[in-house]
Amino acid sequence: MRNNRDHFHNAFVLHVRPFRNSSQIVELFTEDAGRVGVVARGASRGKSPLSALLQPFTPLQLSWSGRGELHTLGRVEMREMAYRLPGRRSICGLYANELLMRLLHRGDSHSELFRLYHKLLQELSEGGDEAPLLRSFEVRLLEEIGFGFDLQLDCSGLPILPEQHYGYNPEQGIVPLAENGAQQFTVMGKTLQWLRSTELDVERQILREAKQLLRTAIDYHLPVELESRKLIAQYGALS
Repeated sequence: MRNNRDHFHNAFVLHVRPFRNSSQIVELFTEDAGRVGVVARGASRGKSPLSALLQPFTPLQLSWSGRGELHTLGRVEMREMAYRLPGRRSICGLYANELLMRLLHRGDSHSELFRLYHKLLQELSEGGDEAPLLRSFEVRLLEEIGFGFDLQLDCSGLPILPEQHYGYNPEQGIVPLAENGAQQFTVMGKTLQWLRSTELDVERQILREAKQLLRTAIDYHLPVELESRKLIAQYGALS
């Protein structure tokens, strides 16, 4: 990983927390270095220009120096204006940030995922339907970090059929079910087919099934409940 102060990285802020007297630890998602932790010295000091720049949903260019788990933040510039995400859209953005924080290891490059995240923020800011946008991001996130599942073939190697009922097993993948089988939840094959395309024009039932499937798959890899989900629940569950 290049870490000299003269090399700029495209980045977004995922999370900020106080550090010592007037500094902050900033978790970044960068285009070429993945998730990176930096110390922003003096960022909490009154009227520091850093505090205005180091905000979620703002496309940045920045540099850092040092080795180890935490680097020292160097120069910071705004690459574009911050994406405006009012109300529940802001919580959706924070949900995406928390997923990246919880599921990405520091230093693992995910340039395609960075592009998808940037696209998600842009589409949310333009008023796109939150639910299909989040489902699309979730399924691609799982694929990019190696936790995806086959959406074309079931665990037996047979093609996914639109009217077939399926379950999900984290160790096996997509499991065909008898229609009257007792399961925690089921998804129709047409829901799995939609997840391959994630077109925005979609039935609400498909979105509900996709949400439950992806939540189950994501939760299998998370040790704790996501705080952003609690906020989403206060505004009404996304279907």
